[in-house]
Amino acid sequence: MQASPRHRPSAGRAKPVSILPAIGGSPARIARQLTTAESVLATVGASPGALARQALTVQLACLRIAVHPGWADRVLDQVKPPQRAAASADIAATADLVALTPPDARFPRWRIVPAEPLARLRADYHAAQAATGVGWSYLAAINFVETDFGRIAGPSSAGAQGPMQFLPATWAAYGHGDIHRAKDAILAAARFLADHGAVGNISSALYAYNPSSRYVDAVLRCARRIRADSLALVGDYDRQVILRLARGWVLLPRGYGINPAVRPIPLRI
Repeated sequence: MQASPRHRPSAGRAKPVSILPAIGGSPARIARQLTTAESVLATVGASPGALARQALTVQLACLRIAVHPGWADRVLDQVKPPQRAAASADIAATADLVALTPPDARFPRWRIVPAEPLARLRADYHAAQAATGVGWSYLAAINFVETDFGRIAGPSSAGAQGPMQFLPATWAAYGHGDIHRAKDAILAAARFLADHGAVGNISSALYAYNPSSRYVDAVLRCARRIRADSLALVGDYDRQVILRLARGWVLLPRGYGINPAVRPIPLRI
């Protein structure tokens, strides 16, 4: 689960937050926290630590709003006008993802690994667009929705693999190279979408990629946001991995599933 802070790239962004921010228990308090967080995240030159903390504040605040029907409008009414558009986009994006991902009964077999550098991913999206005609923003949105830009390494419950989540049979038809390599997987996703008519009807092609109307809506909304806001992709890239379990929410830090000392962090949503 994520939100979309807006700030310029910095060398140390998305660092783990050692102390979780305490999120308000009322719409008024959450509105104040979102106003502060969005303001910091839009500040050029903010420290990596401050950016990481405020990015996580937005993530957790938007999750709390998502699990309390009726809070979104009450919160947005009280967010300061300069930060309202960013907060609104974050709340809507989080609601999409919560609706799309039912709780897991147990921890999946995931490893949380570093994502490829954003500049490299951008280049891969644009190269795939040039090769197939499929818009780069849709490829970026799929990469984000499926695996947090490749941070989630491990098979899905259906056996899909890699940063763009291909079933082995689909990869055999559209993939060349390594299913776990971002560049190869992004180009394979573009080939699949193009072959399913993405240039003329992206919604239909996305439904073929993942037959869920909620999935299609989530990807389209994310892609629109990325195209409309030059910093939205940066914000999405900076999010941390939060898992929804039947018994509650947990943050999975980098190294989870690799280093036994890295444990899930329970969240109070």
